[in-house]
Amino acid sequence: GRSPDSDLVTDLRGVSARHAELSVVESGQEGVVELRVRDVSTNGTGIFLSGQNGAVQHGWKPLRKGEVQVLGSTSQVLLPFNRKTKELAAVLTVRVVGDSLPDAYDTRRSAGRWRYHAKLGEGALGIVYRASDTSGCLAEDVAVKVSKIPKTAKRSAQLRHAYILHREAQWSMRRLHNPRSSRFCPRRATHFARYFEDHTGRWAAPALDFEAERSVFEAADFGWDRYRQSSAVPSCPYVVMELVPGRTLHQVMGWASEPGEDPPLSTEEKASLTRQLAEALEYLAGFGLIHRDFRTTNLLLVGRGAVGRIKVIDLGHTIAAEPEQVKNRSAVVRCSWKESTAKRFDWAPLEVKEKDATVNFAFPTHAFDVYSLG
Repeated sequence: GRSPDSDLVTDLRGVSARHAELSVVESGQEGVVELRVRDVSTNGTGIFLSGQNGAVQHGWKPLRKGEVQVLGSTSQVLLPFNRKTKELAAVLTVRVVGDSLPDAYDTRRSAGRWRYHAKLGEGALGIVYRASDTSGCLAEDVAVKVSKIPKTAKRSAQLRHAYILHREAQWSMRRLHNPRSSRFCPRRATHFARYFEDHTGRWAAPALDFEAERSVFEAADFGWDRYRQSSAVPSCPYVVMELVPGRTLHQVMGWASEPGEDPPLSTEEKASLTRQLAEALEYLAGFGLIHRDFRTTNLLLVGRGAVGRIKVIDLGHTIAAEPEQVKNRSAVVRCSWKESTAKRFDWAPLEVKEKDATVNFAFPTHAFDVYSLG
């Protein structure tokens, strides 16, 4: 419209201050969104719809008084509908990166921190996006992992998911990548993607350290439905981590839908990567941690040949290998390993997948992950 705060200012005769609104909404089909235009003008909006490959489905269609139309990939909008000359045109590209992304940068208001570029991947607990920090605090692009739990889910489920995301970031920030830890090794820490920031809310009083906090939230009898936080959980909990510019080992080996690496990994490369994976597990076990999701889709390969390096990602299922955790039935400790024809957990030991399994892992600490590595 003509208003200065419009995304596209059209200072032409007959155009209303606020003439048409574009919105992205869920279509009703899971994972599918629609781009819609709504007329909010005094003299109508014209729509020219095209089908696939540019095939015309309709001519110019008028929208008036709040009417809404779903737009195709190459649709045209005419402001106002009764405009006789159509020579003046502007191209507005709408790219849908994600839904309700936290602290997204708004170009018009110069507000928000993260400029989101693309969706990188999706797991059971979160969706990961590539983003850049407009505040300048983080100079390079990062990966932002956003909680996947639906906003319509019960509050107890939202809290559980947010806590797991919080704990995931803390394993990196408090242990694996913490220079103050006596077990910290700069070289071995590079085997794991580093977490920079935790935006999941405050989980305990400042006087409680991370270990004391875990003893509260990981207790088998802790009631998430009864828990009341001292501060509100963010509407969209997220964590910020290192952006790893590589492909998953699953993709590299050609086990995904796309072709594998060309040329394939050499024997020398496989031997080097295997040594790195074993060293990563040794480092993890040194902190008393079990990854439990150590599989090819969570292992990223950066570079080839002698400079090829592995990065372990996703600490969402990681727990501390403590005796009280072996049979802990806490919802934030126990994993569901129920298999079906379409879903297999080949990396998990048989003992945790049995129908009436009561164990989460068994000692020695590294046993679960070594099984996965094998």
